[in-house]
Amino acid sequence: MEVKKKISSSNSPDFFSKEMIISKKSLNENQLKFTYQKQLISDLDYKHKEWSKSIDRKF
Repeated sequence: MEVKKKISSSNSPDFFSKEMIISKKSLNENQLKFTYQKQLISDLDYKHKEWSKSIDRKF
C-alpha cells in the first residue's frame, strides 16, 4: 500500500523507463504530431481512391 501511495503522490514531470526519459509535455506534443500525421495519411488515402475512380471513368 505504501508503495502505491508514494508513486501516486509523486509530482515528477517525467515518465521513465530503462531506455529513456521524456517529459509529459514532450509526450503530449508527440501524440499530437502522430495524430496529425495519421489524419494526413488517411486524407491522402481517400484522395488517392477518389483519383483512381476518376481515372477509371476516363478509360
